[in-house]
Amino acid sequence: MKTRVRPVAGCAGALCALTLCLSGCGFLSAAQPARARTLTLPVARPAVLIVITDPDSPIAMRETASLIAATARTGERVVILGDHTGLTLATSTAPAPPSIQVTAPPAPLPQHPTSFQKARYATAVRQYSAAVQHAEAALRQLQKAELTAWAMRTVARVQTHLAGAGEQDANIDASLGAAAADLSSLRQAGVSDGAHTVIAVVGLGESTVQSAPVPPAGLQASTVVVDGFPSSSGAEAAWQASLLQAGASRVMLLTSAAEDQFTSLVRQALDATITDTLTNVLFGPGQYRLSAAALPQLRRLLRLLTVRYPNATATIIGYTDDLPVPGGNPRLSRLRAQAVAEWLIAQGVAGDRLQVFGYGAANPVAPNTPAGQPLNRRVDVIIDPTA
Repeated sequence: MKTRVRPVAGCAGALCALTLCLSGCGFLSAAQPARARTLTLPVARPAVLIVITDPDSPIAMRETASLIAATARTGERVVILGDHTGLTLATSTAPAPPSIQVTAPPAPLPQHPTSFQKARYATAVRQYSAAVQHAEAALRQLQKAELTAWAMRTVARVQTHLAGAGEQDANIDASLGAAAADLSSLRQAGVSDGAHTVIAVVGLGESTVQSAPVPPAGLQASTVVVDGFPSSSGAEAAWQASLLQAGASRVMLLTSAAEDQFTSLVRQALDATITDTLTNVLFGPGQYRLSAAALPQLRRLLRLLTVRYPNATATIIGYTDDLPVPGGNPRLSRLRAQAVAEWLIAQGVAGDRLQVFGYGAANPVAPNTPAGQPLNRRVDVIIDPTA
């Protein structure tokens, strides 16, 4: 059998074993090349990930490598920018999906088959289905290994740009300006047409967030996810407003309480998930029970999950204002998210389609003043229609 895969260390043996298995079952016969077909994993949606990181920080570089490896998808364009001056440290495109030759499905039965022909055909179909499932599993394993190796090679290229960098303060304006320029170049080259773009900022110091960035108006409907944002409601509100004004469609500023969700949120943004802020599902101070006023929006959410996206998964995230409460704000925010999940489950949504998180007072949508605090006592639902 001839394969059409790019060998990756550690996967060649599995692929050879798969080839022998399929050949032994009679599905990969060199004597019948006309009956072969190519099995290829689906191509991912176009995506562009721009990572702004500190190349002088081993911690930031490890997080960058982990982020790119965990969110990689076939054909994804990755650009790594230094947070000092916006210098391009590495750029690369992920490999295409691997493929392999398998035999075509069994020939159809004649118009009036005998019982023997029916039995033999049923056996051939079962064997063919099993062979294809094994081939798909091997291809998924191979693709994962290829993407991981690609991510590691991409991050390794950063080392070639470190000579003479020295210790410098992060210049987020320059970095975001470089990101906007890169997006413009990719769009002009047709690379980012229809792509979902994410700008991920890995780690920020206290001094960096003292003033909001002033990026050019070129973020082009990207999702901006900032990890390690120092907790400050005033700074968060200013950053949100500045980045949205520059063209970002969504801005997520993750404080230390929510930094474990960094990779998950970047992946969801690259998958073009749908975020629904339940603006009418608000809560009183310290409360987590749903009110009657929440029902219209909950029913709309239920329709999304049962009619429009019946196979989608959803991540339900609860938030609070910054007022202290017994048990802590993270616990209260999770109880708010759990209340929404329990309502959906009671309406027939399978519980294994839902994930529940509580981010406490992170990511306020309004200043934590008496007028803005009610808006921060909310629930966001992120729907992943690709599941």
